[in-house]
Parts: sequence; C-alpha cells; structure tokens
Amino acid sequence: MDRRRKYSFEQKLAIVMAVKNDYQSVSSVARCFGCSRFCIQQWLEHYRIAGEAGLKLQVGLKVYTSKFRIKVVEEILNKDLSLMEASSIFGISSAATIYNWLCIYKREGRQGLLMMGSGQKKQPMKHKTSQVEQNLTPEQQELAALKAENEWLRTENAYLKKLDALMKEEQAQNKKQKEQKPSGN
Repeated sequence: MDRRRKYSFEQKLAIVMAVKNDYQSVSSVARCFGCSRFCIQQWLEHYRIAGEAGLKLQVGLKVYTSKFRIKVVEEILNKDLSLMEASSIFGISSAATIYNWLCIYKREGRQGLLMMGSGQKKQPMKHKTSQVEQNLTPEQQELAALKAENEWLRTENAYLKKLDALMKEEQAQNKKQKEQKPSGN
C-alpha cells in the first residue's frame, strides 16, 4: 500500500509556519498534521532557501539531462552545498535524487552521469530460441509453444489464487478489527 501523501502548497506553508512562528517542535507538528518529520525538515529547508517558492516544488517523475546532473553534483562539490540546499537551489523536489547522482559521480566520475538513462523506453525482453527449438519440426515447435503457454497459465492461475486468498484474509482482519472497536458513545 502506498503511504505517500501529497500536500498542497497551503498545507506545506501552514506546517512550516507552525514550526517557525508558533515555535512548535518538528515532532509535535508532524504528529498534529500526520506527516513525517523528514518532510517537514525538507520543507523548512526549502522555505529557508527559496521562501514560499521553495514549497511549490512538485514531487514527480522528472527527466533531468546529463549536463544538468553533472552541473548539480559539481556545484555541490565545489561550493560545499548540502543536499537540501542543492535541491532547493536547483528546484529538485527530493534530496535523495541528488544523493544518487553524487554516489554515481564518486564511483564512476562524470562518465557515470553521462551514461545514466534519461527516460528512454526499455526494449521488451525477447524470447531466445534454443538450438534444440530450431531443429524441431513445425508440429513440435507448436507443441512446445503450447506447453510453454500452459505453464504460463498455470503460474498465472496460482498467482491469482494466492492474491484472492490474501485479499480474503485482509478483509477478515478488517472485519475482526471493526467488531473489536468499542462504540463511540
């Protein structure tokens, strides 16, 4: 289950102001608003560096060019920036993205960042025919294909049965929890 939650600009601003202006701790604000301390710390840093504009950074799948990645990493190394500072300055929503680039750069140098994929579509895997399959008659090839399909369907069926059993188990647990909760009266 995906526990990530998107917060609007207004929500982020309210959370940041609760820490800055109301002098509440990050932990108490996190409990109050139901978000992680890490998120709040990120938003505080973005706010410190870029003001309200720093809170408008959108989390999502963005494609960054190799030149941009190299520029960011070299700025961090040359100017001794923190990951949070760099993410705010360059408009990158997650410091973890920059951390990954930094690791690649330290391990493989500039070439590693140049070789990183930039969102290219991956080619589907192709079925490799073995030498034995090539020597079969058309009827034998068809039989082998049918056996492979049958095995695929058996696997799919077993997977669906397991998924169904897990869903039923989860529903039973939810029902049991509802029955155990005392009434709100």
